[in-house]
Amino acid sequence: MQHVLRGIALALRGRSLTVALKGQSLTIALVIAGGMALAGCDSQSDPFRNRASTPETPVESAQESQPATGSEEQTEAIATIQAIVANPVSVTLGQGEPESAQINQTMAYGDQIRTADQALAEVGLVNGAMFRIGGNAALTLQPSQLRLDAGQMITWVEGALAEPIEIVTPAGIAGIRGTTVFVNIEDDPNAPVEIFSWEGEVAFRLADGENEVVLTSGEQLFIYPGERDIEALSQQVQPLDRAAAQERLEESPLINGFSSPLPTRPEIEATVDALE
Repeated sequence: MQHVLRGIALALRGRSLTVALKGQSLTIALVIAGGMALAGCDSQSDPFRNRASTPETPVESAQESQPATGSEEQTEAIATIQAIVANPVSVTLGQGEPESAQINQTMAYGDQIRTADQALAEVGLVNGAMFRIGGNAALTLQPSQLRLDAGQMITWVEGALAEPIEIVTPAGIAGIRGTTVFVNIEDDPNAPVEIFSWEGEVAFRLADGENEVVLTSGEQLFIYPGERDIEALSQQVQPLDRAAAQERLEESPLINGFSSPLPTRPEIEATVDALE
């Protein structure tokens, strides 16, 4: 019956027709609208009819349903830029491009801060350590480490450290123990790395070693690239004399170049006074 009605619907448009089927009369109204025939047939005559008229249930995209990956999670801030003296000072956040640094800008592990020319910057870490850099410096934040690849830095601690922190240099690693320590890396790759303790103890070790050389207040150490003898280094630790230390204190841009005085300056001055 359905095939008969469909044939009639295709043959006649806009007409009424009475058909005798098994002794009964059936009146069919054929209306063609928009290219579709409504022939009084049940829905099974057109398998696509219900599909077109029944709305589909929205399907959540895979991107929306999947949890955020590690790269999408917010990176925890572990440091804040507290002061900038002159420019350029730039930061590279994560895998991004270098951009101008801003006061109160936060930094996370893997971020790098750079200074050029006469620019200086001061950064505070959440663990209580502070540092200032200058002299074409490049420093990267790492878990429990400050990796200084170039330039100068002075690092100190206000109060007790929440966790140990080390300064990583091309020549080795200096551990901070409630200390004010100065590190200098020259532009010349063959020049030695200088480590100087303004006050407190600094424990230096080679990158591939466990034994340490301990510097105390007013002592400095020069480590040449490729140095492998920690015992020999321990014999090279020397104190500055008072005149040299006083001159360095008065002329240091990292100590005197900021509007805020270095918090550990009284301890530094006490170190200088105690030198011979």
